[in-house]
Amino acid sequence: MKTSRPHVPVALPVTAIILLLLGIAANFGIQSYASPQQLAQNVLLSAIPFILMFIAIILLYATLIIWLSSIYSDRISPGAYRVGEVLTIGGIILGIVMIFQPWIFLAYPIGFVVLLLATLSFILWSHIHPKQTMLYEAEDQF
Repeated sequence: MKTSRPHVPVALPVTAIILLLLGIAANFGIQSYASPQQLAQNVLLSAIPFILMFIAIILLYATLIIWLSSIYSDRISPGAYRVGEVLTIGGIILGIVMIFQPWIFLAYPIGFVVLLLATLSFILWSHIHPKQTMLYEAEDQF
């Protein structure tokens, strides 16, 4: 039985783009109308553009997850899925080791980037489901 794949809701990326543009506009508006002293005293005023852009980035990442999940779910073999899972977990472990090792200072800032990218990759990869094998299909019939 063929199932239909979920489509990305159009409102999700549209909302993200609107929030991103509002955040950019708020940043320019706040910087031009508020003095540095007002910005230093009112942290919430400085945080408004950041919050708008941060929510936009999260919504765009959710859009990416839904889009890639709808394309690749049930199309990747279990073996290839397991390799991707091991690589992302290995990247997380490598990033943690690079952050906490005391010998090479250059590995410290690179470790943060490795850990961030590996964590985001793991989150994305965990939303993709591998192709089911015959054993699982037989169990679903009972």
